Amino acid sequence: MKIFYLGPEGTNSDLAARNIFKCDDNQFMPLPSIEDIFEKVAMSHSYYGVIPFENSYQGVINSSLNCLIDYDLKILKEFNFSVSHHFCSNNSVLDPMKVTKIASHPQVFGQCNNWIRENFPKAEKIVTTSTAEAALQSVADKNLYCIANIHAIELFKLHSHHANIQDSADNKTRFLVIGKAIEEKGHNNKTSVMINIIDQPGSLMKILQPFTDLNINMTRIETRPSRNNMYLHTFFIDFEGYYEDEAIVKLIQELESMSEELRIIGSYQSLN
Repeated sequence: MKIFYLGPEGTNSDLAARNIFKCDDNQFMPLPSIEDIFEKVAMSHSYYGVIPFENSYQGVINSSLNCLIDYDLKILKEFNFSVSHHFCSNNSVLDPMKVTKIASHPQVFGQCNNWIRENFPKAEKIVTTSTAEAALQSVADKNLYCIANIHAIELFKLHSHHANIQDSADNKTRFLVIGKAIEEKGHNNKTSVMINIIDQPGSLMKILQPFTDLNINMTRIETRPSRNNMYLHTFFIDFEGYYEDEAIVKLIQELESMSEELRIIGSYQSLN
């Protein structure tokens, strides 16, 4: 089985994929973009993708959300990954006076902003496409410090000088497993739908009412203007339950009757 993730090797996506798929027979394949992951997974029922979708500190990752709209793939699992950022380098001992440049991904800089300001406010931030790339650059340049995860530190034989430097102790990233078909019901199931409705007063209240009537717990809702029709609004809704459960079938029927389009993006197990 091939597992595609946002590379290169050593990223948080790599680490999350290995936590989700623990069988030794799996092939882990890094790809340069989220769009590339969707393209690959669309080719075969034996291909799976692991994508970052949402961070508890910085919100939804737009490229992942856009791809869920554009590709006819399904969410198969969700995994909430606790993010631990390390300040590291290719030096065995940290000399604070020599820290003039720090490399990492822009989202990581955002998640560690307070720590950087308190400890190295004058250091230049070197933006990279991933934490793994930052780690690789730090391997080649002892004057360049980086922020990366423990997997990258072990992979590239770097030295961790400070652990858990993220500003929020409860910093988590929600990863999704994507594939071509919905899997069988498991434990702690959720369903995700995309709904297009006419942009008019009361439209939000209208689609929320069936959740109350059927006693279904909504866990997430996000809205944005439709990318294809300026008169529509697109709602992305996550809620508890499996799409074949009696109450969920009724809910989807009611939502379909009041929308221009409804698509089930996934019905899947929450792994933690």
